[in-house]
Amino acid sequence: MIKPATPCYQPIDTHDTEQTVLFIDTHAPLSDMAACAAHRFTVVRDLMDTLSSLTLTDTNDCDLARITRGVHLLTREGCAVLEVLQMRAQRQEWDLAASAA
Repeated sequence: MIKPATPCYQPIDTHDTEQTVLFIDTHAPLSDMAACAAHRFTVVRDLMDTLSSLTLTDTNDCDLARITRGVHLLTREGCAVLEVLQMRAQRQEWDLAASAA
């Protein structure tokens, strides 16, 4: 089975510009990629903990919008990194299966 070549940089579509500006280095060490995704999801969790402890009467609409935009952006970035990690893990499994055959 011929595997398609992995591009060195995978774009992250943040839907805020016409041209992609942010990219993931798909050849970065897996541990660095995992740490990058974990950091984003940890920040998301912390922001959601903050949000869940607020009372809506004490919250400004502008503050709520800032938190949700941050959560959305960090979640999109974290998911994009996880997709690359999944692709790399699958490729390693293919390589192991091919070398065992």
